[in-house]
Amino acid sequence: MRVELAITSGARAGQKELLEMPLIRIGRHPANDVRFHPELDTDVSGMHCEIKVIGARLMIHDSNSTNGTFVNGERVREDRPIYDGDVIGLGAHGPQLTLGAAAARPPEATRVASSRDAAVAANASARASVAAPASAGRLDTQARVAIAVKEQTNSLRTMVIGLAVVVVLVVIGVVAYGKRSGDKAEQDLKAALARNDSLSALVTKTVGAMKGKVGGLDSALALSKAEGDKLRSELANGSKSGDLTQRLLAAESRQRQIVSAAQLDYEAIAAKSSPAVVFIAVQLPSGKKVSGSGFNVLPSGLIVTNKHVVQDENGGAAVRIAVEFDKTKAAWMPGHVVKVSETDDLAWIKLDREGPFPTVAGVSRTPDIRVGVPAAIIGYPLGTSTAGMEGDISSLLAVSTLGVATVSKVLENVIQFDAFAAEGSSGSPIFDSRGYVIGVLYGGAAESGGRIIYAVPARKLAEQMPADAQGIVR
Repeated sequence: MRVELAITSGARAGQKELLEMPLIRIGRHPANDVRFHPELDTDVSGMHCEIKVIGARLMIHDSNSTNGTFVNGERVREDRPIYDGDVIGLGAHGPQLTLGAAAARPPEATRVASSRDAAVAANASARASVAAPASAGRLDTQARVAIAVKEQTNSLRTMVIGLAVVVVLVVIGVVAYGKRSGDKAEQDLKAALARNDSLSALVTKTVGAMKGKVGGLDSALALSKAEGDKLRSELANGSKSGDLTQRLLAAESRQRQIVSAAQLDYEAIAAKSSPAVVFIAVQLPSGKKVSGSGFNVLPSGLIVTNKHVVQDENGGAAVRIAVEFDKTKAAWMPGHVVKVSETDDLAWIKLDREGPFPTVAGVSRTPDIRVGVPAAIIGYPLGTSTAGMEGDISSLLAVSTLGVATVSKVLENVIQFDAFAAEGSSGSPIFDSRGYVIGVLYGGAAESGGRIIYAVPARKLAEQMPADAQGIVR
């Protein structure tokens, strides 16, 4: 079944999406089939809702969105059917979409509407009959009748001729517009097909290079390529489907996003950078013990982390700090705070033992940060609760977790990512394709379930890096 979604409000107002798939995902995350602007459509969640095609029916499901999903003003509490003309709201005040699909309303609704329309038509007919004069008026002479008939005939002839001219002009205009529209549609289709040819070759090459390295990206690429190949086959068989260009463009957009993520060499980043990532154990003035993540920027041992990792909510300094490098066991080293930022959630810990210690490849002074750019996060989400981290802290083997991230918003003092983070992730470095740090994770949106996270931009870190560590800034 082909589903049409007309976007009537929000940053994409006036646009349409034509889709033909069993599951349509809607939200701000790049992986969605209907994607909203990550910065302007803030009422829309990363993964907001889904439309399921079940036979000849359509069902809508809210994906635990922050602001809720509404159908004709009523909030969706559980899966419910939707029909042609229904208005879907992404949040009470967010963007709206009008549904168009081969999904008719139930017969009962149709009969009620038909009866109501018939009654309205009957009433209108009755009113028209009452309003019509019962008589054309008194006819005194045959001459007066002839004059009246002639005047009415001349008036009617003029009106008919005028209408005929208008109809001819409209037909000519429609034909001309149709030809121009057809030519443009054909040109757009050829351009999309040419781009798809080039992209298909790139996808084939990337799939071969991935070899299952990261989180199913290779299989996602293979599925995306199969989708593009199917559309090309339809074109080759002479398909005249009006939405073919739109479907090709949508497939192309999904392929480019996955290729972009796949081309980031996560394995190389992990090999190069994880040895410099550290697990931090802290005892606060109240006696409470917390953990966090960090990374080393000097061979002599200078750890970057968050200010809130080494201070309590009142600014009280940690009583004890111990640091363990990744892939080491029970190798805790004491340290002390040498600097905290006055403007950002950043802090620097000096190790009390002599090095040398491994360092990250660099901290980027001017990183390429754009919405949609992929990145990698290395840290210790959930502290000792993740696989390989169980057991007493005195015998702990530090094993970091690598996460795949995508830039979803860029502000002056904050970078927002779509990725997973949890307690213990604070202070984790976020890397670009070169293995350079582009941000320091410090928190996230609680209602997102750890899927929307925030980082201090590397530019802010570079500006405040101690003088003896400026050499790490690239």
